Parts: sequence; structure tokens; C-alpha cells
Amino acid sequence: MPSEFPASLWDDSDPLYAPFLKRKKGRYAYWQPSKKYIDHGWQLKSYRLDGELNDGNDLDRARHCRELTRELLTWWDGETSSGLQEGTWGWLIGRYFADDHSSINDASPATRDGYKKFIPKIADAIGEVLISDTDYAAMTSWRRMMEENGRSTHYIKKWFTHFGLVVSHGIKLEIPRCQTIKDIRREMRISAAPRRTTFANRSQIDAVVEKADASGKGYLALAILLRFEFALRGVDVYGQWSPTEGREGGIQHNGRFWDGGLTWDMVSQDLTRFSKVISKTQKSLPEPYTFDLTATPHIQQRLANIPADARFGPVIKLSDGMPPKQDVIPQAFRRIVRSLGMPELQIRDARSGAITEAKSLVDPLTLRNAAQHTQMQTTDIYVRDRSDSANRVVQLRQRAVKESETTTG
Repeated sequence: MPSEFPASLWDDSDPLYAPFLKRKKGRYAYWQPSKKYIDHGWQLKSYRLDGELNDGNDLDRARHCRELTRELLTWWDGETSSGLQEGTWGWLIGRYFADDHSSINDASPATRDGYKKFIPKIADAIGEVLISDTDYAAMTSWRRMMEENGRSTHYIKKWFTHFGLVVSHGIKLEIPRCQTIKDIRREMRISAAPRRTTFANRSQIDAVVEKADASGKGYLALAILLRFEFALRGVDVYGQWSPTEGREGGIQHNGRFWDGGLTWDMVSQDLTRFSKVISKTQKSLPEPYTFDLTATPHIQQRLANIPADARFGPVIKLSDGMPPKQDVIPQAFRRIVRSLGMPELQIRDARSGAITEAKSLVDPLTLRNAAQHTQMQTTDIYVRDRSDSANRVVQLRQRAVKESETTTG
């Protein structure tokens, strides 16, 4: 079965989940499956649901959408069974997802969720292709087809990276030719997207924070400041949502589990510091980082303004007490920077701006540690402004010459 559908499609755990629900003419509701199913031969291209939108019958329409979708997927499973025959890429992808010993089980729930969303795209494209028929010419043709279809360099790189995960699983299963395919892939030139050069400077961050406050979005202002001042990733500030996968307790909503974000139990009662294990490096660096809030009195004051009886659970949360859903903060940031005439900025540029601002103030090792990285090469990706590098080298060389002349003189 296609993996892009949540468990609620089958167990009705989310009664409002309505797959393939479409609106037409602003009033009428239709069930309309994706083009790939129609192209493959599904006959019911569109089905008008009873009633009109906002008439109070959303639950019935959602249930009907799930029923129709289950029928569709049962049909699809039969129609695509040839793509699952042993020796095809579709079959190996199925093994990658299903095998207990697959490396996908070692990934975090959020990473696993990303794999399950993207790898089916590979199955759609080459699921019926035999592994034994895959050679350099075939792989080159796949890349060329993506280019002709307007896929970005980033997408093509991502496609082949995920393809490599499946190939590696085939090698572990001792499937003939997978090792050769891996060797061929290594020799192929798959260009990476150019490194991003944009970063947010302090004046830009100040403008965004001021606008967020004026718009009544104090949670957004605090999130941006935490990211900028402490060079934190978004997940370490406002968390992420991933499939529950049997986990109990914690914060859950519509079959998804919230974790990774800053919570009040990580903040000292006197608001002078907070300690947190960094999500990205928690396996290699399991000890928590301690961040000094006294160095950022403006953040300290924002935390102090939060009533004491509200200091529980996530630090960044909305008026309903829940942490923001996956795209709420990036979208709110995007709207503000556009209104300020800075459409090129993205919320990730706050962290890059912090690291870029610090690069001329500290030594490389300190900069690496401040960025919560294990390798300096990773930190280098986040250093966006390189314009003064050559001049700084000249200045250091001249200083060395003068010091040498002073010593010898």
C-alpha cells in the first residue's frame, strides 16, 4: 500500500481525516484521487459527496472519503503487484520498509517519516524495473528524465541519496548486482545544489522580532531570538511532529507525537540558564549544552513575562497551550519578512546569521562548539559571509611580519 497515508485511513482514529477531499465552486465537496491512480486505470475520476461544505456533515463526508480511498488502495495493490515481484526495485523498497533488520528502523521517527514520504516517489518512477536490468545507461536516463521534467538539482540529489539507501539494503540482503549499482552510482556526477549564501543579520532579526510583537505573535519573536542568539536549530526551539508509532504519553495530536523542543523543565527556575541535549547530535554528544541566559537579558525578560503558572511543557506554544504545528512558525516568519521587503530570508537564516556573526569573534573550535557541531566542515556550511576572508589573511600576514621585525630589531 502507498505509504503516504496515515494509519487513521484504516482505523478511523481521526474522524475528520478526509483523503482526496476537494472543493469546487467554493461550496461543493468532491472525492477526487491523485492523477497517478487515474493514469493507471482507476475509473472513478471524481465523486460528488452529499451536502455542501460547512453544513455540519463534515464527519460523514470524511468517513465516505476514507471508504472510497480504501477501495482505491485495495485496487491499486492488485494493479501494481507486478511492481512488487521479487527482483524489482518496488519489491526491494517494500523490503526496505518492512524488514525488521532494515536500517530505517535505526532512524528517528521524524527521519523515518521523511523516508516514507520520499522513497515512494522512487517506487512510482522505477518500481517495475528489474534490479538486474539496472546499469549506468538506465541510471543516467533517470537523471535526464528528472532534468527534462524540470526537477531541481536539489531534488535530483535527494532522489539519488534516497535511492542509495535502498541499494544499501539490497547489498545487505546479498542481492546480485546491488554492489555494482552502488559502485556505478559513486562514479556518477550528481551535482549538489549551490550552497545558500543568504543569512540574517542582527538588524534584520530586530525588525522581524518587532513586527512579530506588533502582530501579537510573541511566541514567534521568542522563537526567532532563541534561534539567533544561541544558534539553535528549529527542532531544538519549537520541536517537531512525527508519527506516534506506539509511543505513549507526551504531547500527541492526530496520530503525531511532539518532541525535541525546548521545555520549561530545561530552564532554571531563576531563568539564568537552560540546558538541552541537541537533537541533531544526541547520539554522538549525549551530554546537554548549558546556555547562559544572563548574556541575553532581552530573552530573559520575555521568559519572565510568561506567568509562572504557564511555565510547564513547551516554552514555545500557542494560546491553546499546544506547541505550533510543523509549518506554523516558518510560514509566520515568511509572511513577516515579505511584509518588510526581505523576501529572500528564511527562518533557517537566523541560525546561519548567528554563526556568521560569530566567525570573526571566536576561534574555529569555539565556533564549532557554539554551533553544536561535531565537525568543522559542517560549521563551515553555515558561515555565509566570506567577503572579508582575503583581507583578514593579508592583515594577519602583515601583523606577523611586523612582529617578526620587532623581534629581530
